Amino acid sequence: MTRITTGFPRQFVAVFALLIAAPWFVPSAYIFHLATMSVIWSITAVALNLVMGYTGLLSVAHGALAIVGGYTSSLLVVNASANFWLSFLIGGVVAAISGFLLGVLTLRLRGHYFAISTLAFGIVVGLVLEKWESVTGGARGITYIPPAPSVPLPGGGSLGLDSDLAKYFFAVALLAITVLVVRNIVDSRFGRALAAIRSNDLVARSQGVDVVRHKLIAFTISAFMAGLAGTVYATYLAYLSPNDASLWTSFFILMYVVLGGMGTTWGPILGSFFVVMVPEWLRLFDEYRVLLIGLLLIVTITFLPGGLMQGLSRLRHLLNRQRRGGRKRAVSDGI
Repeated sequence: MTRITTGFPRQFVAVFALLIAAPWFVPSAYIFHLATMSVIWSITAVALNLVMGYTGLLSVAHGALAIVGGYTSSLLVVNASANFWLSFLIGGVVAAISGFLLGVLTLRLRGHYFAISTLAFGIVVGLVLEKWESVTGGARGITYIPPAPSVPLPGGGSLGLDSDLAKYFFAVALLAITVLVVRNIVDSRFGRALAAIRSNDLVARSQGVDVVRHKLIAFTISAFMAGLAGTVYATYLAYLSPNDASLWTSFFILMYVVLGGMGTTWGPILGSFFVVMVPEWLRLFDEYRVLLIGLLLIVTITFLPGGLMQGLSRLRHLLNRQRRGGRKRAVSDGI
């Protein structure tokens, strides 16, 4: 796996300066919508990367975990008139509890057995959301989810999510926090233990690492972040349905991470933007979008196992080599 660790502060400032400036440069409202969706799914992809890229767990449950958080917060706001910000946190907590319980039941499984168990979890969540009509609204879903009310800020002004632009910036802020949290986890002693588990859990266990406990903590933290992303998703669209918890949702989140680059800081974000924007580029081939994206994923895994980040790394090294070669020729010509 390609892992770029140098220059993180500069990269962080550059990436989020670009995201903050983006709304003033997008050519249409539709492209702005795609950018907002890309940021929201980036949060979930970064969360999944913690357990998949840094811990080595293939989870197909993160789409369902995100929607669990979204449904929880939305039901509290719509049916109980609860405070949005409290519901926002409760959505993350319920997703974390769901992830914890799923982890307790499945994290002793290894390889594809664990992946299948998380896939089954996603199927169960979708069925529960569809059949439990008295609580979830059934196949109709939840409609007219209200935005967060404005909150007065010290010194004047207020903070609210009553516009798409405000929701975009809120998603960007949450993405920045998620990146920083995951980065600090990875660089900590706990993160080094996760890396050891990813490399070889038997060796890690022989060195005194409680493998199941570390996996469970990482999975629970990841589920919490996914749940928060789900609440932002619900708030932005003002609508949720059981279809949002389908296997396709989890599959696409998985693809964001794999295509962008597992075990990298920026790979999941790059993969999210790339895959969400690709359908716009492929509008002429509307009937074959999923097929083309699947072929792209196969090609990437085959030739760039480190994802798009590996491709960018190779391109950077190639450009540096050409630059050094040009300098050497210039010096030799001068001599």
